[in-house]
Amino acid sequence: MRKIYWLIICIMRTGLCFAQTDSVSSSRELQEVVVTATRNEQLVNKVPAPVTVINKQQLQRMGAVLLQQVLAEQTGLFITSNHGTGVQMQGLESQYTLILLDGEPLIGRTAGTLDLSRIMISNIERIEIIKGPVSSLYGSDALAGVINIITRGQQKEAFSSIGGRYGSNSTYNIDGETRVPYQKGMFTANAGYMNSGGYTLGTGNSSPTIAPFKALTLQSSWQQQWTSKWQTILNGRYYQQRYDSYFQDANGMVDDIGKEKDANISLNLKNTPNKLFTQVFRMYYSYYDTKENMVYQQNKDVYDASFFTQQYLKPEYQFDWQLHPKHQLTAGAGYVHESVEATRYDDKMAFNTGYIFLQENWKPTDKWNILLGGRFDMHNQYPSQFSPKLSLAYEFLPQWRVLGSVGRGYRAPDFRQLYLHFNNAAVGYTVAGTKLAKEILLDMQEKGQISQLNVNPDDLKELDAESSWSYNLGVQGKSVKVNAFYNKVKNLIDTRAIAEKTNGQRVFSYVNVRSITTYGAEAEYHQPIGKYFQASAGYQYLRTADNELFKQVKEGTVYTKDKNTNETRALKRSEYFGLFNRSHHSANLKLSWVHARLGLDANARAIYRSKYGFSDENGNQTPDLNSEFVKGYATVNLAAAKTLFAQKLRIQATVENLFAHTDAVHIPTLPGRLYTLGVYFKFPH
Repeated sequence: MRKIYWLIICIMRTGLCFAQTDSVSSSRELQEVVVTATRNEQLVNKVPAPVTVINKQQLQRMGAVLLQQVLAEQTGLFITSNHGTGVQMQGLESQYTLILLDGEPLIGRTAGTLDLSRIMISNIERIEIIKGPVSSLYGSDALAGVINIITRGQQKEAFSSIGGRYGSNSTYNIDGETRVPYQKGMFTANAGYMNSGGYTLGTGNSSPTIAPFKALTLQSSWQQQWTSKWQTILNGRYYQQRYDSYFQDANGMVDDIGKEKDANISLNLKNTPNKLFTQVFRMYYSYYDTKENMVYQQNKDVYDASFFTQQYLKPEYQFDWQLHPKHQLTAGAGYVHESVEATRYDDKMAFNTGYIFLQENWKPTDKWNILLGGRFDMHNQYPSQFSPKLSLAYEFLPQWRVLGSVGRGYRAPDFRQLYLHFNNAAVGYTVAGTKLAKEILLDMQEKGQISQLNVNPDDLKELDAESSWSYNLGVQGKSVKVNAFYNKVKNLIDTRAIAEKTNGQRVFSYVNVRSITTYGAEAEYHQPIGKYFQASAGYQYLRTADNELFKQVKEGTVYTKDKNTNETRALKRSEYFGLFNRSHHSANLKLSWVHARLGLDANARAIYRSKYGFSDENGNQTPDLNSEFVKGYATVNLAAAKTLFAQKLRIQATVENLFAHTDAVHIPTLPGRLYTLGVYFKFPH
């Protein structure tokens, strides 16, 4: 904690030195309105929580196509590639971060990861990132934080646009949008198509690293102000993707063809009877479906076939009541019905959750902003959960404030952990959800498939929800943001071998076995340089621990091999690195140049990540050998653009991963140097 303290002091002093030279653009940025942190509109410089806002102009100048490209450049966020491309926040894996689209949750997680590559950014108005638990407002999966992707524009600008780009790996995309405002409303429609030839890293591979794919996204929004008191917003989205891959089996080459569909629709009915009271009724439905077929190329025999279908229905009511000029009450209630049908599940499974939430926003003076709230979730598969949170902010100097929060987050067991029944025909292992594990073990025993039980079937317990207590303390100025965080997660759901099979393989299930801790600090700084340049930098220091394992290390019961003598010895406390896939240090540096009169803009962005553990070769459950780490690396991205004809035409070129860093084994999402060239037309109506 001493390192974190000195980091905050040093950056505060730096920010004070430059505070008088900040630009007007930064002042405007501080006046942005955000909705995710409190479920109602508040100025970003008043919200008592760490908030990052990425606006449409920033997205456009980056020249990114997919959401993960944008998030990879944000301080404190890591992109992971476990069962899809996810995002790690404050040292917590992707399953602990809730992804929202216009305030509603996206479904279709694979092994806990919601694949960010499903989301194109051509029609995104802004992205709001809230760090720290927000389960007090959003419930399960918001244990690490929330990323809200907002596509609805508030400006009544009439235009149509079309754009396209072509780049490396035979990748191209076409996007179109039209926005039609009228006296009492607005209609918006977007369409995007992306085609990629995929890529293969390394040599001698029998399958592509990323398979060729085609993806289509359609989205529309209709906003109608019926009267001065009544408004409706209707949103719809449809996404589909097909990929064509292959791999080598002992019996020959296998074609692997997959299809993915994602659709959702939402209706918001808003009523404002007076200036002090607003109520909103929301109805949201989402559908996610995948199908995968694997057949041998030579004789077309079926190798494997699977499907996965998930549905999500949520009605919700919320009101905001200004009880007093210094007190605002936000409250609501809702119900979630979620169902899954899949090849790996014996039956159709369903979850039902009811919840209520309450939040008081107290502003005793202009310098103070205090939020106190909580949410109570009632679930049909595990005990009820209460998630409280307290946040506060205090402006101790003009444009300088301190903010802190403490809150409880939780994540519910998913369908896979409760109901999965999977037998891997090729390898021979079995995975059983906790609801079915006892029955499956007894059945396998009767059939003579079990050689040894690691647990008594009667001792298998119901899973508890994972929960955390998290603390954030930060300082924010006109040019500086610093935030220290501490998260302790209990009842972590982990995989364990519960039996040995007669074929030499194992039966796996899930248990609540341990707790983990993550802590560290983040700092961000931005500063204009002259008339046309803007520089910014970010840094995160992160430490993590498996608390039970770290206790064993301190007791001298975890062993390693000495690299000099090759003899077995106890692992030293100073050698304990922490959890896998977590870097102690990460940083970003961005330099942008904008010349509005010439219609030119360019930027360079560098991202650094220090080494992190990847594998456990000696079985001591922690990275400690050099061969178990991924070396630290840096990437540099460039973009330059020219606008013509009163900003109606924009031409942009980008280079990603300028120095072509690749690591086929550990970082499959980094394909080497990529070039793109894009053209965009915008036609005012």
